Amino acid sequence: MSKKIVALGGDGVGPEVTEVACGILESMGLGLEILKPPGGESAIQEFGSALPEETRKLCLEADAVLFGAAASASLPILVFLRWKMDNFVNIRPVKYYPGAQTPLKSAEGIDFVILRENSEGFYPWGREGAIAQLAERWPEWTDACLGRRFSDYGEGAFAIRIITEAGARRMMKFACDFTEQRKMTGRPGKLTCVTKSNVLHQSCGIFQRAAEAEVKLHPGLAYEHYYIDDTCRRILRYSRDMDVIVTSNMFGDILSDEAAELVGGLGLAASACLGGQTPYFEPVHGSAPKYAGKNVINPTAMILSAMMMLDHFGMTDAARALEAAVAAVYREGKHLTQDQGGRATTTEFGQAVQRKLG
Repeated sequence: MSKKIVALGGDGVGPEVTEVACGILESMGLGLEILKPPGGESAIQEFGSALPEETRKLCLEADAVLFGAAASASLPILVFLRWKMDNFVNIRPVKYYPGAQTPLKSAEGIDFVILRENSEGFYPWGREGAIAQLAERWPEWTDACLGRRFSDYGEGAFAIRIITEAGARRMMKFACDFTEQRKMTGRPGKLTCVTKSNVLHQSCGIFQRAAEAEVKLHPGLAYEHYYIDDTCRRILRYSRDMDVIVTSNMFGDILSDEAAELVGGLGLAASACLGGQTPYFEPVHGSAPKYAGKNVINPTAMILSAMMMLDHFGMTDAARALEAAVAAVYREGKHLTQDQGGRATTTEFGQAVQRKLG
């Protein structure tokens, strides 16, 4: 199976972890065509853009994109991959690999997934402004709870949260199908919807109602609903009882970082962004600029993101082999990076994974 992959390092530590993951993929002999066009902060000086037109075309033609990280320089890449390509689902696994550092007495058996709606909510950037603008353009609006008009609030800022019926419905269809697929692999088949519909009756209400309507079409699934604040607590106490959590954009962003800390931190937090023209796979940890160029960042999140890409391609055996190699490195504990209490460099961790792959 021949697949074309575009690898974009992006900003900060992104190029380092991307290079490690690409080296591992190339060593596996899978027949992948990995292209490394210019992109990110390194492309701006030469091409005047973080996303040159030729790179954009290659992304459109590719089967997948591996993306390292975005700081301000690479925001055009992130906007293109997520919103322009309409990759509306963000899959963030939360799985413990023995040997990884955890604040729990034991994290054995933690294995769940957070599905984050990736296109709506408070994101993308720019849906903010001065309260005075609202007062001028919507002078008749009155706060239903306090009876205030916008002009009563004085100086300040506002942010707009958008939840659409269509966006919620397509997200819940994906979530139910995804949960059914996990159930076929031996997982419980339980979908947990997370909102704040007790306060945000309209926007969160759309999300919750879409979940309840879709889950009725999937009678083999268990279903539950919790509010976001309660879910934060439940993830800490009942993490082994979780299977698939579906939630809106910002809530998913926050919950997944909290959950990642239970199983080793952001250095192990992988993700896949699907649903649009070209899927992309990226670590959750961001650009981490203070570590850039030091060869110390943990590349596990990017390696596991590459594993998710192989799974997406249907290369199941290769994906399981890569995951087993990562798990073996953690289990042995000899080549862990500093965030995991070790002394290995980014490169050395990648080499250890390659050796486990044989």
